Amino acid sequence: MKRKGTAVLLFSLGLLLFSFSTSHLAIKERRKELGVSYSFHIDAFSAGLMKMFAGEFKGLLADYLVLEAGAFIGSNQGISQEQWEKVALAFEQSLQLDPYFQQTYLEVQGELPWWADMPEKTISLLDISRKHRPWDWCPGYYMGFDYYYFLKDYAKASERFLDTAKIKGAPLLLAVLGGRLALKGGRTEAAIILLQSMLEDPELDDAEKREIKERTVALRGVLLLENAIKEYKQHRDTYPPSLEALVDEGLLEQLPENPYADHYFYNHEDGHVSFDEVG
Repeated sequence: MKRKGTAVLLFSLGLLLFSFSTSHLAIKERRKELGVSYSFHIDAFSAGLMKMFAGEFKGLLADYLVLEAGAFIGSNQGISQEQWEKVALAFEQSLQLDPYFQQTYLEVQGELPWWADMPEKTISLLDISRKHRPWDWCPGYYMGFDYYYFLKDYAKASERFLDTAKIKGAPLLLAVLGGRLALKGGRTEAAIILLQSMLEDPELDDAEKREIKERTVALRGVLLLENAIKEYKQHRDTYPPSLEALVDEGLLEQLPENPYADHYFYNHEDGHVSFDEVG
């Protein structure tokens, strides 16, 4: 009898929430047609207080906050930075209530870095989802993308891509991207170590293993050249005019082979070396 009463209560609450959401969205759409902006207000409650207030309905409140934030964004063409801060706060509170909710981090990535110019805040919110959804490679991938695209922080982008590549089911491309960005961030050796560890995965097919092996060979070649270039510069206070100069000066017996091209690509002005022209 008690279970039946609880079921009826939950059903009624769900129906009420559905009816409210449907009518609320309809009103907002009508306001949008009439040129009326939808206001959005949210208070900065602590996570503990919100959880205590929400009780067993933490998930429903988390959904509601995301719905409110999305409706506000959709009904306003011009959003001030102060309003974006409130939207970010709503997303943060939603994640505090339910850090496993996928829709929240999708909304965060879809809105904050692009329209609110808040990549750092986006990354901090995505990190909440990453820690609570260790099986999901998407939050880590988005973090790596934001580090790379918005912040131009290649070292952190590489670190996030390489770490996310370890998750079961993550695309091999993440390891490839991480290895490439490691060159920009000075983390070549770390990329090599990770790629070698990935070869131990029994679920990799032959094509994936071949790609990882070739990328490892290319990165080893880059690391060898980087160390020789560094030694050349320490003795001559300038970068070598070419990679061949490293052999001429006895720093290398021969230049390493590049599995992607017939040579490595080198910029004598800054000493940067890479395995392809993209760098």
